[in-house]
Amino acid sequence: MALGRIEKESKYYLSITKGKIVHSAKERRISYDFVEGTLEAISVQERTFNGEKVLYWYIPLRGEKGELYILSLPYKSGVFKSIILALASEPTLGRTVKIEPYERNGFTKVVVSLNGKRLDWITKELPPVESVQIAGQPVKDDTKRMEYITQLVEAVNNQE
Repeated sequence: MALGRIEKESKYYLSITKGKIVHSAKERRISYDFVEGTLEAISVQERTFNGEKVLYWYIPLRGEKGELYILSLPYKSGVFKSIILALASEPTLGRTVKIEPYERNGFTKVVVSLNGKRLDWITKELPPVESVQIAGQPVKDDTKRMEYITQLVEAVNNQE
């Protein structure tokens, strides 16, 4: 029995900042215009920053050479919502998608494409953000909206 050399999988953790895909490595930040690859199952994971636990979405895209690009976005990120609304509009799991952020009027926007075709959102109408009273103060409650976004993630992950 013989074993070949076991290659370590190349993983690149990416974020989106100011209309660019950003890879931070060894004190360097490299910006890119887009990320493209075969969409794998999206997940949500807990991360710790300064002792505080926060949720992040991970969108894994497999490159042509087997490398894994993992786009990491905050749980309530508007950019993530835009991406998932586009990904849910057509079967995208296991297919090559391109995520291309840009900046307009100080806000980061994103275009998601499948085989060169821009994907529209599955819907323009999201559940409304409600206002609830906590200790006599109005607080925005986006629970229903985030439940809908989570359902869309599950739908994308269950595509065949």
